[in-house]
Amino acid sequence: MDYSAFKKKVSKRIKELRIEKKLTQEAISGLAMGVRTYQKIESGVNAPNLESIFLIATALGVHPKELLNVSIASEEKSRKK
Repeated sequence: MDYSAFKKKVSKRIKELRIEKKLTQEAISGLAMGVRTYQKIESGVNAPNLESIFLIATALGVHPKELLNVSIASEEKSRKK
């Protein structure tokens, strides 16, 4: 898996967790992060830095590792076939 694919998977994971928790992008970004900044992270345009990961995880009520918990196995299996 390359960095671009990893970034997209993390962005997708963040969005999935937000939707699962029934929260808006505004609720996640709050006062600590601009809504546009959050939208760029969730859409995969920008990668979250450590502070953003911490803020997003806190807003979602999850451990920061949950945001980065994406599968790379399917990528590896695809390459081997």
